[in-house]
Amino acid sequence: MPAHAAEAGPQVASCATNPDVLGMSRMVEVDAAGGPLFGRVNNGGYDFLHDGEVVLTFDDGPLRPHTLAVLKALDAHCTKATFFMVGRMAVADPEMVQEVASRGHTVGAHTWSHAKLQGLSSDKAKDEIELGFSAVAQALHGPIAPFFRFPYLRPSQAAMDYLKTRDIASFTIDVDSRDFRTRDGDAVKRTVLAQLAGARKGILLFHDIQPSTAHALAGILDELKQRGFKVVHLVPKQTATTLPEYNAQADRLIAQRRAVAAKEPLASRSLTWPQAGGGSAGEVLPWAHPAVKTGTNSQQTGSTTASNKGPSVPWYKQWLMP
Repeated sequence: MPAHAAEAGPQVASCATNPDVLGMSRMVEVDAAGGPLFGRVNNGGYDFLHDGEVVLTFDDGPLRPHTLAVLKALDAHCTKATFFMVGRMAVADPEMVQEVASRGHTVGAHTWSHAKLQGLSSDKAKDEIELGFSAVAQALHGPIAPFFRFPYLRPSQAAMDYLKTRDIASFTIDVDSRDFRTRDGDAVKRTVLAQLAGARKGILLFHDIQPSTAHALAGILDELKQRGFKVVHLVPKQTATTLPEYNAQADRLIAQRRAVAAKEPLASRSLTWPQAGGGSAGEVLPWAHPAVKTGTNSQQTGSTTASNKGPSVPWYKQWLMP
């Protein structure tokens, strides 16, 4: 069995004596050897949760203002989550990656650029996976969990097979907050609670780039406590092994980000990085230099095409728009 219960880690004193917070009911140590799959969406995998247990997960970040709000809500309930970070978002704000980890949360990867791996060649899919892990690890200045989630929850068999060779566990979900569809935090809360009323347990999906989740999370955690749910924290048995060539690429990208930030110290991180290249929407992988005049940026809510007259809005900014 690739997951088993571990003793709960020490809580801060205020948590240990506060009956009104969620805390953590237990930790589950995940053995990623052989690349197991967890969660019930997309044919599912191992189900290690008992009735009434949930795992909190956050994709696509970090994005400082919303990630900080998420961390604040988690701290208030003395509970922990797993963050599946996009590599270029980690490069954009390494300090935020470090902040998430310093608060005891588990950090995994979600590709380099949030690409849909089903449409990529095996080599490009490998690049997305490996640079994603290296970027997050190099931004953290330390190892991360060998935990991966496919963008759009759409795995490809080739990528799944590759993850198995790299001893990387992949995680799908059981409950979708659908927070990317609305700015209304109350709508997110209703969506999550309605699904949990039927499922009674599961891996919950949020996005810490979404203002709706930033606004809703505190109330959701309050309601989970009131309804008797327990939070399970996922921890890795072993850390992810990154590859030297991708670590070097990530280091170069972090250095480039620092140079950009030094030139525009008062600008928002998300507006100065990643920079669009070749007139594209910034979706071009950093090792590729195609001579293109337009770029296409697909997302869950549709797609947009960028003109070569200037950098277009990054995918995570588009998700924040009405």
